[in-house]
Amino acid sequence: EGVMSTEDSTSFALYENNELDSTGVPLPEIDRVKADPVLSEEFVSGPDPCTYYYGFTNNKPPFDDVRVRQAFVQSIDRQSLIDNVTKGGQTPATSFAPPGIFGAPEPGKVGLPYDAEAAAASLQEYLDENDMTIDDFNAMGVTLMHNTSEGHALIAAAIQQMWADNLGVEVNVENQEWAVYLDTIKNSTPLDQVPHVWRLGWCADYPDENNWIHEVFNSDEGANRVRTDNADFNALTVAAGEAQDPAEREALYEQAEQMLAEEMVAYAPIYHYTTVQVTHQWLTRNFPPLGANDFYNWTLDAEARGY
Repeated sequence: EGVMSTEDSTSFALYENNELDSTGVPLPEIDRVKADPVLSEEFVSGPDPCTYYYGFTNNKPPFDDVRVRQAFVQSIDRQSLIDNVTKGGQTPATSFAPPGIFGAPEPGKVGLPYDAEAAAASLQEYLDENDMTIDDFNAMGVTLMHNTSEGHALIAAAIQQMWADNLGVEVNVENQEWAVYLDTIKNSTPLDQVPHVWRLGWCADYPDENNWIHEVFNSDEGANRVRTDNADFNALTVAAGEAQDPAEREALYEQAEQMLAEEMVAYAPIYHYTTVQVTHQWLTRNFPPLGANDFYNWTLDAEARGY
């Protein structure tokens, strides 16, 4: 029997009341769970093949300028976010596909690292060229949007503060319910109705980069919510999918990841997920390497459960 819940806090309360056998741990509860003698024994954190990222609407000013996008990416201190907000042992992400996906770059090999000085310099170059001050920039009303969630709100608040501290930028944070949100950020929504920056995650359907960099970002054949139009990038992801030699495919995918993260700077990768779960002692479950749930491999001790 499964229970549908819109908030992690509701599910966790049900778990603590023994109404759920296993559930995720909300961000605000992680410290308490780790410190609790019972809950800490029921707690599991392990890799999950998903990536949390902020997409940029690449054709919406001022994010139509790569220097603005660079500034916003390089002013995100991913490790600080993980240490102080998410607290689930996530891996900082500078590229899209996580470890374990065929063709994924080694962590940290590709992409733009946290560098507050470089970020400020990129934004200042944009301001100077356009004869603008930071007040002029803030008057443009940059918006970050996420789907309604306690966890996403905490992450957004932390990154909003990083952008303020490192760039002097004031970003408005908004949220929408999931169904409305997906319509808002699709690439056919009128530009004036789309936020400048928006939150999404992507998880593996199958363990190959084709499912990642091609299906999500190729503007001819992918979802392309970031609204890029780069023929060279598109050709790279297609060529990688068609190549027969595994080493050639890996090299092409790494080149595509590098182009997307370092040259196009189409998005801000933030972290690769972990599964952060608690499970009561009467349930024996596994954590598949590609995520999801192998319910058929779970066993429940009905007597211990109290049935």
